[in-house]
Amino acid sequence: MLDTITGFLQDYGYGILFLSIFLESTGLPFPGESILIAAGIMAGHGQLDIWGVFAASWIGGTLGDNLGYWLGHRYGRRFVVRYGHRIGLTDEKYRYVEERFRQVGPPIVLIARFILLLRQVCGFAAGTLRFPWWSFLFYNAVGAALWSGAYGFGSYVLGDRIDTYLHGSPWAYAAIGAVFLLLSGGTVLQFRRKLRAQRAAEGDAKKAP
Repeated sequence: MLDTITGFLQDYGYGILFLSIFLESTGLPFPGESILIAAGIMAGHGQLDIWGVFAASWIGGTLGDNLGYWLGHRYGRRFVVRYGHRIGLTDEKYRYVEERFRQVGPPIVLIARFILLLRQVCGFAAGTLRFPWWSFLFYNAVGAALWSGAYGFGSYVLGDRIDTYLHGSPWAYAAIGAVFLLLSGGTVLQFRRKLRAQRAAEGDAKKAP
């Protein structure tokens, strides 16, 4: 696969890097991370300019996420209203999740690009949940710059060994997954406690004369 990606980069250069990361960031299944790593390795061999790799990755990621945000903002709420009840996402739950995202959204947007799947859906989710666009733009751009720098310059410096470091050990991904599950579990538990408290308060209000 690396040979195929390298061939695309040799033929199309920064354009294919930009397009792949742009499309991946909108939610489509494109191997943006792998292409960025390959581009960084090629830059280390003098075949590409590392600053061009960084710029194509950063701009592609930022613009792609913002397109995902626009799609979520325009169509996501309509999708939730129409199909949310089928997966248990009622209006009450949606409003609570929306409020929670407003409170903890900045760090999520900042680190989303480093987490598989969350990288693809973060923009759409932020738009659907009406996260303020200026705040999303800032944290997303910073996150995209950090990700592009870490993977681009990292593979540029480490060369061919970066693929082994990033993909050779499943423990790094297991640790990331564990942290994500803990954070998600805490949010779910807090939501359930708040929902029970709201129901209890509503029940007391109905009993009151």
